[in-house]
Amino acid sequence: MNITGRTKVYRGRYGYSCSISNKNQDGDYDNMFIQLQLPKGIEPVDRTIIEITRGFLSFYRTKDGKQVPKIVVLEIKQDEPKQEENYFTSESDLPF
Repeated sequence: MNITGRTKVYRGRYGYSCSISNKNQDGDYDNMFIQLQLPKGIEPVDRTIIEITRGFLSFYRTKDGKQVPKIVVLEIKQDEPKQEENYFTSESDLPF
C-alpha cells in the first residue's frame, strides 16, 4: 500500500509519529498515533507539517509479540518556515 500526503509530525521519546482520527456516531473523535520511520538525516522539528511523496505501510513487533503498524517514509517534501517580512527599510521609516 503506497502512502502519500501531508501530515503533522510529532517528535516523541521513541522517534516520530503522526496522528489519525475517527469520528464516532455520537460526534466525538478517537485519535491514534502511528509511528513514522523517516529517512536517515531527516529530523523535522516537533509539530512540523511534511508532505510524504513516497511511503508505505508496514509493522513491527513489540517485546510482547504484538504487531503494531508503522509508516515507512522514503521521501518527503518539508514546508519551509515562513520568514517575517520587514516592512521598514531604515530606522527613519519607523512610525514612532
